[in-house]
Amino acid sequence: MKKNLKNLKKIFLPTCLAFLFFSSCSTENEAINDTEINAIYAKTSSKSDYVVLLKNESIPDGFETEMESLGATVKSMIPEIGVAIISSTETISSKIATKAKVRSVVPDFNVQWIDPELYPEASPLSIGSDEPFFDYLWGMDAIDAPEAWNTGQTGSGVRVAVLDSGIDAEHPDISPNLNTSLSASFIDGEDWNVADGFYFNHGTHVAGTIAAADNEIGVIGVAPNAEIVAVKVLSEFSGSGPFSSINAGIVYAALIDADVINMSLGATFNKNGFITLEDGSVTKVPAKYISEIRHAQQRAIDFAYKNGTTIVVSAGNGGANFDGNGSTTKLPASLNNVISVSATAPYSWAEDPTTDLDVPASYTDYGKSHVTVSAPGGDFDSPSSFWYYDMVLSTIPGGWSWSAGTSMASPHVAGVAALIIGKNGGDISPHEVTKQLTGTADKIDGNGVSAYHGKGRVNAYRAVTE
Repeated sequence: MKKNLKNLKKIFLPTCLAFLFFSSCSTENEAINDTEINAIYAKTSSKSDYVVLLKNESIPDGFETEMESLGATVKSMIPEIGVAIISSTETISSKIATKAKVRSVVPDFNVQWIDPELYPEASPLSIGSDEPFFDYLWGMDAIDAPEAWNTGQTGSGVRVAVLDSGIDAEHPDISPNLNTSLSASFIDGEDWNVADGFYFNHGTHVAGTIAAADNEIGVIGVAPNAEIVAVKVLSEFSGSGPFSSINAGIVYAALIDADVINMSLGATFNKNGFITLEDGSVTKVPAKYISEIRHAQQRAIDFAYKNGTTIVVSAGNGGANFDGNGSTTKLPASLNNVISVSATAPYSWAEDPTTDLDVPASYTDYGKSHVTVSAPGGDFDSPSSFWYYDMVLSTIPGGWSWSAGTSMASPHVAGVAALIIGKNGGDISPHEVTKQLTGTADKIDGNGVSAYHGKGRVNAYRAVTE
């Protein structure tokens, strides 16, 4: 291990560290600004875009014609959950809200779902052993992924939809498992396949942890034979996206029979209606907006869940305790029928590979009512000169790099979910997948439910053998 670390520092860092320091949330040992992490950025650049939530989970006949007669234009519809996106004025939208079949009309806020500040030989021989950077995937060791692969479980036949900021379709570790015909973008003016170059892309990093191929190149994912579908719901340039795009992406993933959805994204809202706008200013919106935004997204989640899709999401990076915190809501992690994942990390792993791999990450949101399970997400709080080795190594456009966050923890769990589904030949409900994940998770903190680990840190080997 020491020899391999030396080789990686010598060969890999010159091409990767330039990005790492450019994109990391802090310089070495610099504290993260909690206000920046917790900020919710919403904008109304499309001031005329509104979400119409119907009372029934369907779109009535003549709806589009009726909207046009009122002076509104229907931009898109999600009939499966009774949601339409219209272009309108505030006056017209208020009139629409009074219609008998309409539950509510809410501005289609564009929200920062990915925190831009956070981008930056213990295992047995296995199919991953011939991947050049395998020895640096401490997260695979933490969840016993190699042991799971040695049972023959690799996620074959399982489809995972990555709802994120797009994916690099040409990446050699990604392309073997990427379904390009089903991949789609719900962000206006952006293709699901991200721009060429060597830089950090959130969706590509997430996808690599889920299902980077077993091909003797770079890294390997938790489910290296699973199929990936890129569903772009966030801008690759800003990490933001409207609620309508995310909800549409959830429904789309269910309609293409995705077995798993991974959403390494989240925004925190104050239920009384205060939100922080993109420019950092705080504004008050009707509290009903927040409840209706939550209701619409819960509809989308429920649609996917009822259609057999397991939904894995990141718990959040604000370091907040959500137990007893009734004034705030985290979307989508606070919703029903999702698996909310907190982050764990080692401390100075490069200097001591035997160190504890299950330390709660310094930034992770937590709470017994909030976290389902924990998984490797990495951290950056070590005083070591090689603190970045405590982060998660995965794919980026043009190469590989480290990052940390609950965004990196969620795909570890999505990959284990794919292993469970693959073992069961695809014939297993989201409820049973969740039950298997939680029932086989390692109890890191006590024998019951832990604030930081939920029902335990996920264990891939136990998940496919018990």
